Amino acid sequence: MTGVLPLRVALRREEVLHFLGYPEDREPPARTASRLDAVLKEARRLVRARGAYRLLPPERSHDVGLDLVPSEGLVLGVVTAGAELETRASECLRAGDATSALLFDAAGSAAAEEAADRLGAIVVAELSGEDPRRAAQEADQPDAAAPISCRISPGYGRWQLSAQEAIFSLLPAAELGVSLAPSWLMVPRKSVSFAMWLGADARPIAGLSGCSRCQLPHCRYRKEPLRG
Repeated sequence: MTGVLPLRVALRREEVLHFLGYPEDREPPARTASRLDAVLKEARRLVRARGAYRLLPPERSHDVGLDLVPSEGLVLGVVTAGAELETRASECLRAGDATSALLFDAAGSAAAEEAADRLGAIVVAELSGEDPRRAAQEADQPDAAAPISCRISPGYGRWQLSAQEAIFSLLPAAELGVSLAPSWLMVPRKSVSFAMWLGADARPIAGLSGCSRCQLPHCRYRKEPLRG
């Protein structure tokens, strides 16, 4: 089990555009693009990404409501982009600037997903005996050839959202500054909880990351067509 890890996120422009619904080959209107550049400059100062993970024996998958997958271990993680971007989006909305509010919201979503990828890269590095500091600063996500599945989050596929309670009981969520609402949604909203299967036999499962390996057929965030 790790303590809280600070996570560096680049908050790339193309990822924010992705969460705004723009395909890779399409730019937003000039006015929106100009506004986005200003928002990104501020958002990169505001983001406070951090995370924690824990490795469990695969047999404990039932503790968090998952079916057992033949593997060497089950990795549980929680990351957050912090509350500052959400607060800024709310301020813009109250001021009547809905466009900036939308851009800050998309920036928060992109930051949370990048933080989850960053933590996944750290997990692979640490468990492979590599330098996790490099992964913390450089690797965006686990290599496609790494013996680890893509991420799956509660609420996707057959994994019930109520599993959040079990995940939070196993990780230092309070130290991360993340809590659960009665609906099991996370506060701050720009947070991600997830599981990954570790080991040579771990197979891709439905999740939000690693589109080339993910088998979730209907996902608004898919970047690559489903193969097979």
